[in-house]
Amino acid sequence: MADENMLFATEDQLENPEEQLVEVQTDKYLIFASDDLLYGIDADQVVEIITNHTITYLPRVPHYVRGIINLRGQLIPILDIRMRLGKMPGDKYCVVVVNVGGDQIGILVDGVEKMVDVPKEDILPMPTQNSEKMISGMCSLADGGTMLVLDCELLIHD
Repeated sequence: MADENMLFATEDQLENPEEQLVEVQTDKYLIFASDDLLYGIDADQVVEIITNHTITYLPRVPHYVRGIINLRGQLIPILDIRMRLGKMPGDKYCVVVVNVGGDQIGILVDGVEKMVDVPKEDILPMPTQNSEKMISGMCSLADGGTMLVLDCELLIHD
């Protein structure tokens, strides 16, 4: 009789598998490469990805601001992520346009990799001794890589 109860319990569980699943909350990130590292930006902030735009130089701006572009009548400042992180500028790039506090900025990156869903609990805080203040977290990716979470708000502030 005990075996029959076990059998029925198993059948009940199979009839309602939704009740057995625990919903995992995820955030979507756009992953891009810069200086052989993978960075992630919250996909809700990404407006578009563009290539082959002429960047107009601006004098008297921080060294990491490469200039501006005219994107359909809107002037968008372009920040070089390599230079912002203290690296040398690269020669190949694309621009990820992001919305930061209602303003759009462009970030020069080496290349866009992919869009991924990352479980919220997988994002770990950066170590407290981390000198990179623009990185708010990190996580391991399914393919074995590590993604550093870029905080775009801190990217534009010194």
